Amino acid sequence: MLRAALGASVLVPLAFSACIAPGYPLAPSGQVDIRVHVAGSLFAADTLDEAGKPVLPRQKPSETGVTLFLVEGGAPAYGGFVTVRVDPPEALVLGPYPGEADPSCQEVEGAFRCTASSEGYARFMVSSQSDWSGSASIIVNWAEQTKEEPIEILPAGLPNAATNFTMLVAGLDESLDGARVLPTFLALKCTVGPLPDDLGSKWRPGAIRSREAFVRATPPSNAPGVVENAPVIVESLFSEVALSTASDCADRKTRLRVLLGSTGESERFFLCFSDIGGEAEFAVTSGQKQIDPGPKVLVDPEPRLLRVRALQSVVGIGSGEEVDLFEVSAFDVNRVRLAMPVDLRVDDDQLLGIDQVSVTLDKEPTPATVIPATPKSPGQVRLHVTPRLLSSPDCASDPISVVEAP
Repeated sequence: MLRAALGASVLVPLAFSACIAPGYPLAPSGQVDIRVHVAGSLFAADTLDEAGKPVLPRQKPSETGVTLFLVEGGAPAYGGFVTVRVDPPEALVLGPYPGEADPSCQEVEGAFRCTASSEGYARFMVSSQSDWSGSASIIVNWAEQTKEEPIEILPAGLPNAATNFTMLVAGLDESLDGARVLPTFLALKCTVGPLPDDLGSKWRPGAIRSREAFVRATPPSNAPGVVENAPVIVESLFSEVALSTASDCADRKTRLRVLLGSTGESERFFLCFSDIGGEAEFAVTSGQKQIDPGPKVLVDPEPRLLRVRALQSVVGIGSGEEVDLFEVSAFDVNRVRLAMPVDLRVDDDQLLGIDQVSVTLDKEPTPATVIPATPKSPGQVRLHVTPRLLSSPDCASDPISVVEAP
């Protein structure tokens, strides 16, 4: 009985000591040095998934190691521990340092605790796991002492130190008044009579005008890697221009997110232009950077209908003076008369003479363009109108009979 009682008295203290965590609270006289491994700022997440986790790939650095050096009595405080927190708590997530078999910093009894090694060191990781950005602090507490280390979390995207932020667009016609998207005239039809009630969609499936574009930036010299996976938001500020990842523009939107690559250039995307045309303006932003002023592109409307009307069916050869014989108008998809440069010719200039070989048609609200001509010899003749410097479509008027004057 005595042996059993002695055994029990020995086992109880052993069991109790096994539940006690190693280490001791660092004394008030202890000192803590904080060293953040990354020199500079971290980047917040750009987008989060349904579970609230950052969507990959991410811009780096988004995390950093932190080393604490604990000293007590002028020597490494082996076994001394402190607690660590982040203010505000939503800024960063604390975690053990990767690769440590026995983590020197980890969650203990609801607090993040760091315990010094025999050399006095303890390490942990802080990482941005949200889209929160701003100024935060790593706060170390022991006894009644506190030490803070500031850390900046930038919004995902380019930092202020990045340069040469621009958007480049291929296939534009450079004119005196700016970069232009010219019409193709592929949808242009001819008429001599009234306008149809419907000229189709301004976004023609399979025939939407598009131009390839990309954005680029030069990283800061002291942080060449920060541009990789930096998100850029490109937004169309004009209702007649959209954005797409495909040249056919079948799937288009007004706002597009692209990522910069390791060279500072984004993947290619496409600007999509409706047949209405106008001045297209874009907002391009990334983190702390914005292209200012925003890129602009002038978009010529795509003519849908070219009407060539004969104002008279018969004209007599008179005194050799010009007579108003034709009216020429171009219309957009909304049946609005627009300006359009055209070339003019007649079937036989021996029958009818025109002084103009090219003209820019008037747009609303100016009256429609009238083409005068001089009757020369008897016969039938038509006016032919084509887009400037093109051979088709060739829109011809109804024939006019030139007769001898009575």
